[in-house]
Amino acid sequence: MNYLAHLFLSEKSQDALLGNLMGDFIKGNTFEGLTKDAIHGIKLHRGVDKYTDSHSDVAQSKKRISPERRRYAGILIDVFYDHFLVKHWNGILTHRVNH
Repeated sequence: MNYLAHLFLSEKSQDALLGNLMGDFIKGNTFEGLTKDAIHGIKLHRGVDKYTDSHSDVAQSKKRISPERRRYAGILIDVFYDHFLVKHWNGILTHRVNH
């Protein structure tokens, strides 16, 4: 769900960006017909998901979701993080360029 975050972290070739967007929809390791950059984007997407899903800050964020909505906590947190990214895009981008 956190498409903006994936695009923000992606390499900037169109195929890598596309791969990052397809990361939730391509299952397994069959990448027939995809370019090297698209495959790299899919693998980066999966790596980002694995890292964030196991991060303690994400776990803390999920705990803030009410128990009756907890089933959707991952999706809600992804949408919130994308919202935060949009709201603070210029500051985050400036920080990223300077470091």
